[in-house]
Amino acid sequence: MERKIFITSTEPRSGKSLVTIGLMQALQGIIPKVGYMKPIGQRYVGESTIDADALLVRDIFGLTDDLKDINPASMQDAQVDKDKLFERVFAARSRLSESKDVVIFEGTDYTSTISALEFDINAELAHNLVAPVLLVASGAGKNFTQIVDNIVEATESFQEMNCNLLGVVVNRFETESFIRDTDKLREMLKQRDITLYGTLPPHMLLSRPRLREVAEQLGAEIFYQGDDLAKVVTDVKILAMTPENALGYVGEIDGYLLITPGDRVENILAAMMAQRSVFYPRFSGMILTGGLLPGPNVRKLFKGQVESGLTILTVPDDTYTCALRVNEVSGELKKDDREKIDLVNQLVNIHISTDDIFKELGTVVTDIVTPRMFQYRILEMAKRQRKRIALPEGSEPRIMEAAAEVLNRGICDVILLGDTDKIKELAHRHDLDLSGAELIDPKKADPKVLEDYAQTLYELRKHKSVTLEMARDLLLDPVYYATMMVYKGDADGFVSGSTHSTADTLGPVLRVIKTKPGVSLASSIFFMALPEKVLVYGDCALVENPTAEQMADIAITSADTARAFGIEPRVALLSYSTGTSGKGKDVDKVREAARIAKEKRPDLPIEGPIQYDAATSADVARVKAKGSLVAGQATVYIFPDLDAGNTAYKAVQRAANVPAIGPVMQGLAKPANDLSRGATVTDIIYTIAMTAIQAQSS
Repeated sequence: MERKIFITSTEPRSGKSLVTIGLMQALQGIIPKVGYMKPIGQRYVGESTIDADALLVRDIFGLTDDLKDINPASMQDAQVDKDKLFERVFAARSRLSESKDVVIFEGTDYTSTISALEFDINAELAHNLVAPVLLVASGAGKNFTQIVDNIVEATESFQEMNCNLLGVVVNRFETESFIRDTDKLREMLKQRDITLYGTLPPHMLLSRPRLREVAEQLGAEIFYQGDDLAKVVTDVKILAMTPENALGYVGEIDGYLLITPGDRVENILAAMMAQRSVFYPRFSGMILTGGLLPGPNVRKLFKGQVESGLTILTVPDDTYTCALRVNEVSGELKKDDREKIDLVNQLVNIHISTDDIFKELGTVVTDIVTPRMFQYRILEMAKRQRKRIALPEGSEPRIMEAAAEVLNRGICDVILLGDTDKIKELAHRHDLDLSGAELIDPKKADPKVLEDYAQTLYELRKHKSVTLEMARDLLLDPVYYATMMVYKGDADGFVSGSTHSTADTLGPVLRVIKTKPGVSLASSIFFMALPEKVLVYGDCALVENPTAEQMADIAITSADTARAFGIEPRVALLSYSTGTSGKGKDVDKVREAARIAKEKRPDLPIEGPIQYDAATSADVARVKAKGSLVAGQATVYIFPDLDAGNTAYKAVQRAANVPAIGPVMQGLAKPANDLSRGATVTDIIYTIAMTAIQAQSS
């Protein structure tokens, strides 16, 4: 039977939908199957008959349930025939909950003209769905007494309607001492037998629109295309004075949208120059009003300012009307706005006790690990013991963006290696906060540290004819420098490969760090994020043609890696034959590898040789490998050689359109991981997190 929770609010625009999205994301990191329903829709876009919030949640989480089950009724249905309304909702719930562990129901938005009707409907829904209520209250513009009184009044009303109150979350909690005042609010509510699960601070990114949305709402035309229409508009500044005085009003925070008449050329040029200056904030854009545009000679000057990145829009409205219209544009969450969605998830993850909420709902026991659960767990595991990860490609934009996000989320500490002046300049240009990162230029490193590294490298490699002078030269390479940082314990691991080949990344690692005691070789795995579960594939990137002994070691190491990342290992050593049916040197190698692996690790469920279909399908397993503890439910798949493994992982990745997270290096004495040169920022973030997790046990 599924667990249920009903999320409702005390007033309009409380942030209920944002809390719902963040809670869904968090719960998907705990359990496999989380469902969603907005029983009564209110906001519709265009010709759609499905609530806009329901569509947003469906798109963000890729829900495949029927839309009529996700949003079965409207407020009009509630007013016409309430009995039929509940019949429709219950039927949809029955279909929706068949395969779900938890279902989140989202209440109405209190946007109708009869708010009392909406309250009664929310209470009746929660009561009849037998779903405990999580109340979302707004703290915007309220003091402690007002917040508590508002919550107590709503709580008593729900209890009078025989609803079970789970607790409350306060959104937009405005305070100068967030932690202390949250504790104070929690104690005040506790005295009234109300559980506070957390408070969320206000965040300008969530409440303000992006420049793109402003342009669409105003019907503006692009006069000059800058670097980004996705910048957040934090405030509006009208430039009606001379540049000397006007610039005095725009030196506070990033994101100002500047508005000026189209014939005020001096202000336009001053703003473009300020955008390039380190002494002024980064503007979101500029709007020229009155339908006025600079002449051709002035436009020619713009071409000399191409690096300013300032987007300039034009509208026919006068300046005052334009400013009013801009302030009317809301910052509603959109399905493709990953920055806002990630921020919502991050705020909920940090400030709301989602684990406590889930415990109150009851625990679902399962050993299935879905992709969302796996990704969530990786980040959470990395945070438990903060490690220092070196990034040799420190001035590569994707690496820098990933580093900024890793620091912002508190995943681990990062060390960026490279030209420090270039890193700082790029960080400013791309609005990246790298203040928490350590920056090191190997060419300008501390001479004592550099000499210590050189002496150590020389001692390690002199048997390969490496001289001390050669060692000093090698350390000018950031990859070698990062390798020595890890070897000497000045970093806990490193990640490279976005601009370096695998050989350039792993060569220094294999020469210096080498493998763990008792491990014959380094190998790699991919985490294959299939729609319903995560599987481990090895080795698909490093060991070309392993012997039986090496294949056994890869199997054991892969099983240990899987378990370290929360996947219970059931190991299948793959071949073209299952059991004793096949003969030949290739299948004999796999059979011998399975024997060796079982002998070394009798605690692990290992099967081999076994065909892929028998390893993954319960139906095939009943025919080909009856009684096996692995067949039909394997989680770790070991391929007989690199040819088979690399082909298989890429075929699955592309044909099924699923993420392949990796390669993750294993068996090394200290962690180092190689990126694909086509890695996305998200790929890099998860690789850094995985490296940090490996460092926790190295």
